[in-house]
Amino acid sequence: MNNKELFKKAKDLQLPIGQYALFGSAPLGIRGLRECHDVDMIITKDLWEQCKSKNWETVIKSDGNQCFVIDSIEMGVDWFPGEWDVNKLIEEAEIIDGLPFVKLEEVLKWKKLFNREKDQKDIKIIEEFLKTT
Repeated sequence: MNNKELFKKAKDLQLPIGQYALFGSAPLGIRGLRECHDVDMIITKDLWEQCKSKNWETVIKSDGNQCFVIDSIEMGVDWFPGEWDVNKLIEEAEIIDGLPFVKLEEVLKWKKLFNREKDQKDIKIIEEFLKTT
């Protein structure tokens, strides 16, 4: 599935703007900086409660937090590693093509904390991109 298809799936969920934002690789993917394999979302606790009635699959992640999984989309109210003010990230999200994305500067901080091999590649991509904007 390509980025366009993934972002269409996210739009098709028709979640209320101001209660979620796309995180992880999605802010890179929407800018054409890399292909995404899935879409990670942070959502408010209020939206979490509303989504419980949809009977979406709930998974417990390795960090102990729960998330909803819908096809290639994962939604959670917490973000690991580090301490994140999810509501602030959502509030400050950039709307691109009708979807809210966590700011690249915040994604960069997160990727530096996680620091996996794929994050190291993304760090370079983000830093180069931010130099040109």
